[in-house]
Amino acid sequence: MLDERTGSLLTVINGMCEKGSFKLVEESELLKSLPPACGVDGATLRAMLNYLEDGKYIEVGYAEEGEYCLRPLPEGRLYTERLRRERGEAMRRRRDSLLLALAGGFSGGFFGSLAAWLIAALAS
Repeated sequence: MLDERTGSLLTVINGMCEKGSFKLVEESELLKSLPPACGVDGATLRAMLNYLEDGKYIEVGYAEEGEYCLRPLPEGRLYTERLRRERGEAMRRRRDSLLLALAGGFSGGFFGSLAAWLIAALAS
């Protein structure tokens, strides 16, 4: 499992290399694509790229003076797709829970007011 910053970098690489072929990318372009909250600099970026390459997520054709030739491997694409699917399932579960809570609240309110109306009608 990748940490948040490395996962974000892998997602950026997968987005840049849509066809799965090698793409020449500058270091500044990768740094701009990452969220500023990550706090990634050039040295950290190189370490993250090495980690992704060692884990067989990407292939680095060459890396010289702030330019990288990158290609996502099938394992990297699967990781990104799995992460996207998990996020979608989590959103779907939240939506379903919200809808069930709303339905329960409305039906409880309706039946409670119906019971109060019946009691008031029978008492008079």
